[in-house]
Amino acid sequence: MLTACGDGLEAYGVAAPRTDDNAVWLWVDESPDTPACPGHRLDFWEGWSDVRAVEECGVCTCGPAPCTLPSSVTAHRSLRCGDYGTQIVFDDHNADELQRGVCRKAAPPVPSEVFASVTFDPPTLAAECAASPSFDPPPIFGNFAKACPIGLGIRPANQWKTCISPEDDGLCPPGFNIRFEFKERIGDARTCSPCSCEAPVGGQCEAELLVYAEITCTTKIIGGGFGVDQNDSRCTDIDPLPIAAMRAALTHEDPGTCTPTSPVSQVIGDLVSGEPRVFCCSNKFN
Repeated sequence: MLTACGDGLEAYGVAAPRTDDNAVWLWVDESPDTPACPGHRLDFWEGWSDVRAVEECGVCTCGPAPCTLPSSVTAHRSLRCGDYGTQIVFDDHNADELQRGVCRKAAPPVPSEVFASVTFDPPTLAAECAASPSFDPPPIFGNFAKACPIGLGIRPANQWKTCISPEDDGLCPPGFNIRFEFKERIGDARTCSPCSCEAPVGGQCEAELLVYAEITCTTKIIGGGFGVDQNDSRCTDIDPLPIAAMRAALTHEDPGTCTPTSPVSQVIGDLVSGEPRVFCCSNKFN
């Protein structure tokens, strides 16, 4: 509860309230951004009335599901991929470099072994689409108030009203006949539900895949083109050589599409209000 003495208000043309009237300066506006208290007083009370906000944060969208190039091959000692094989993983690079077919060396390096066939995996669609980033809760609309203790010797701007508490019967006394009622503004506990996407559909990916016997990608072993819709791997016999590097580049990309699991991001949580408070205000500072 804010308390302040009303002595000296006569100098401002305002009838002096009793000393137990909890006299305050009151700011009322449609904007929630209230100014600092006159005289930069630090103790204040904030409230609101007729508060409303939309229940939707924003429209959910989903980005495309891009094509993903394979990052490994399975090398076999026997022809036609007859044995279990050894997986050879290659260094990762960013998507732009992969599009240009950057040379990717084996990681870790391949021992000096000789392979007779290679299983190539096809390029695939990304497993998911990127959903809209998180939204901030929508703006609040209503009437907002800030009550500050009256400081003697300080004359506030005209937007501030001089107010006191009502009589015991709830009525406002003469000279303070402008009545306001606000609920204490405690906080905004609203968040926005996250957007998410269903699994990708459609899309077509094709790539050229090449493996090399040297880490500089100068001695080519084998190459081929693969489409994502084939859903199988390709085994290719090669000259018995080690595998040290790989180039993989997309030759065709038709990204998949995703549908948002919910068309809009909804508001979660509530605006938190406290007890109501009535102010009886003078029109001297309107």
